[in-house]
Amino acid sequence: MSRENVENTRRLFQAVEDRDVAGVLAAYAPEIIIRDAESLPYGGVHYGIEGAKQHVEGAARTWDDLQPAAERKMDAVFLDSGDYVTVLWRLRGLETSSGRKLDLPVVSVYKMHGGKIVESQMFYSDTVTILQFLENKQ
Repeated sequence: MSRENVENTRRLFQAVEDRDVAGVLAAYAPEIIIRDAESLPYGGVHYGIEGAKQHVEGAARTWDDLQPAAERKMDAVFLDSGDYVTVLWRLRGLETSSGRKLDLPVVSVYKMHGGKIVESQMFYSDTVTILQFLENKQ
């Protein structure tokens, strides 16, 4: 089951990079709980597939104009922990008119059940810098 857990999480990350909402939602169990930093525009706790859809769409609205294709690559490293998958990845952004960049490490932990993600939590290295980057977009 552990290999299946990692592969499902890989598919989730590929879907996020591709902005494939249906692919993201397919990785989640119906009872998914997503916990993201409250301070972010799409943050908070999101419940179920409808909550997951709101989360992914909110993140896409926030980042789409700041993440051309190259900036969407998260360079994810997947760590198999049985019923959990831990992912080390990069949050990147580019404000094209000014050339300002964001590149920060993030850790996400995914609790798995039956090959699907039932809980997701992101741990950002510096939410203050993320918020400053988002506030100053022109």
